[in-house]
Parts: sequence; C-alpha cells; structure tokens
Amino acid sequence: MEKRHIEDKHTDPFAEYFMLGEPDRADKAYAWQTAIGLQDVDRLTPSEYLLNTARDNIEGNISIEEARKRIESYYEESKHHQPERTEEADKVSVRIAEILTENSFVFSPVQYISIHRRLFQGIYSHAGKIRDYNISKKEWVLDGASVMYGGAMELRETLEYDFRTEQEFCYADLSMSEIIRHLARFISRLWQIHIFGEGNTRTTAVFFIKYIRSLGFHAANDVFAKNAWYFRNALVRANYSDLGTGIHEDLSYLENFLRNLLMGEKHELKNRYLHIAWKDSACSDEKQLIKQLIKQPIEQPIENNFAAVLETKSVSSKTKANITRLHEEFGNEKIFGRGDIVKVLGITERPATALIRKMYELALTERITGAGKGKYRFIV
Repeated sequence: MEKRHIEDKHTDPFAEYFMLGEPDRADKAYAWQTAIGLQDVDRLTPSEYLLNTARDNIEGNISIEEARKRIESYYEESKHHQPERTEEADKVSVRIAEILTENSFVFSPVQYISIHRRLFQGIYSHAGKIRDYNISKKEWVLDGASVMYGGAMELRETLEYDFRTEQEFCYADLSMSEIIRHLARFISRLWQIHIFGEGNTRTTAVFFIKYIRSLGFHAANDVFAKNAWYFRNALVRANYSDLGTGIHEDLSYLENFLRNLLMGEKHELKNRYLHIAWKDSACSDEKQLIKQLIKQPIEQPIENNFAAVLETKSVSSKTKANITRLHEEFGNEKIFGRGDIVKVLGITERPATALIRKMYELALTERITGAGKGKYRFIV
C-alpha cells in the first residue's frame, strides 16, 4: 500500500518557505524536505519536535549545528514516548540536512563511507563499517524475493572499481538521455553492492545528490522528498532478474525518476507500477499500456508543432529558417553550444552567439549545466 506524501501547501510543513521566494530559506527548506522525505525508504516518520526544530533553522533562529545538538539533547536528557525508531528518523534527518547544506564534497569511496558514518553514528554499531557477512532482503516489489547483493569478501574491491570506472567516464557530447541512463546505471550498481548492514539507500541518496550537484546539476530536491520509497523500489528493479519468469533488470523506472529530478519532467512515479506482478493483475492490458507510457523517454515534438510555435515568435524569416535548421539537426535531446551552431549554419561566432541568446529569450531552449560552459537544449 502506498503512503501519502507531502504534496501541497496544506500538507507540506515547509511550503511557505518556497512560496515566499527567499533563496536562503528556500535552500534550507529543500534540504530539510529531502532529509525528512528520505526516511520513508525505511518507512520511518520524524517527530513534530524535529519539524519544529527544522523551522527554527530555516527561519535563522538556530544554526544547523545547533539544530543537530538540540535533537541529540532531546533524546539524551529525557524519556520520550515516541513511536518505534522515531529517534533514528529525527537524528538521521538533521544529519542529512546538515550534509546537504555543506559545500564540500569529494567523489571517493572514503566520502561515501564517511556519509554513512555521519548519518548513523550512535544509531548503528556498524556506522561507517563495511559489512563482513552476506545479506538478503525480502522485497515487496519482488513478491518477497531478494536482490543478489555484493558478496562480503569482495565489497571494498567492488566499491573501488565502480568509483574508478565512474571517475574515468567522460560525459562530453552525450545527450541528456544518455547522461541520465549512465547515471542510473552508476547509482544502481553502487546501491547493489550494499556495503553496509543497514542504511544503504539513505547513504546512497545523499551521496548521489552531492555528486550530481558537483556535476553542475541543480536537482529538484522535492522529487527525492516525495518519492523516496519509489527511488528505493526502482533501485531494486534495476538489479533483479528472474529469466525463468521473463523478468529482467529494468533501469527505466530509475531513469524516469532521474528525468523528473534533473530535467523537470512529470513521469508518474507510482510504486505499484514497479511490482513484478503488475502486468498480471486485473485490467492488465490497460496497466501495461500505462507502464509502457511512463517508461518512454521524453516525447519528441513533431516538426509541425515546433513550426507552429516558432511562427508565433517575432523574428525575421532568416532567423526562423536558421532556428528550424538547428532544431532539425539537434532535436530535443542533443546538447549544443556556439561551436555546434557555427558548424551547422556555416556562420561566424558573433552571429552564432546572438542566435543562442535569441533562442533562449524566445523560450525555445534551456541552459544545461554539467555539460560545459554555454550549453543549451531545445525544449519545444
């Protein structure tokens, strides 16, 4: 059964901070929203005391360090009648918020392990320690089956190999779809190693958010906050195969999550779609159609639609012709810059720069971060 998440201003305790438009408060609110939302990967719910502490931090009454100390003192000084594991949810939430508001980050296995230690110190005896035993976990989306996790004897070597491979990977000249597919494969493999006894998904999510920010992406944190349980189930489906019953590892669910996160797309992220028996349930034909639709990448607009939009813009016929030629060349997936325009249109850099500026002003393109300076993509 799916849990109802924070969706709007009536249920989101931090909605007012997004609506007020104050960058500092909004950034803090996003960090807290993500930190609290990520507790859902283990079906945990933070306390009202944690929410009030978060508000005090967002409003500037206390620092994030003071917020962390307040939560720790709250559980040290007295006995509280809280639901089971609420203390864990509160402490891990404030620690995630603290990490997400820090500017420091190093892409390395040491950083990954350090995040786990910081999140779970005093909660798990194995915080920051690589497990030395094999594990399996019954998964709802797999009808009780388990992903095959990394073997205890090779965990560190496997982790270091995955980091080394990612460090050597070059993102240059990739379309956004290719970038997202690669990121989905990297994060699913990192999670599948499952180097810790517990807390792998929250650690992986925090590390991944920091990593994609280091690549230049400004991730929509509310996607994590509202869909943390989906994120975990998507990681499960990306790492499970049962060829005897026709089930294959499926990255598409994770890709849809990342497209929403990094590109602002609106794929429907429903946990029931991830269940291996989804296609066999009632109304299977209809549900299979929905599943296929949500798995598809961004729909390419037909040429007539682009031409119709361009026709509404107040530019010269020559400019329209040049823009149309560029759209034919790049479509809505390929990332391009001034040099690409020079090459396609055979013009010099100065008019190419002016054309880039004009297309952006006309809302035909968007800036792309993480792919080099001055990169754009058509959005119409």
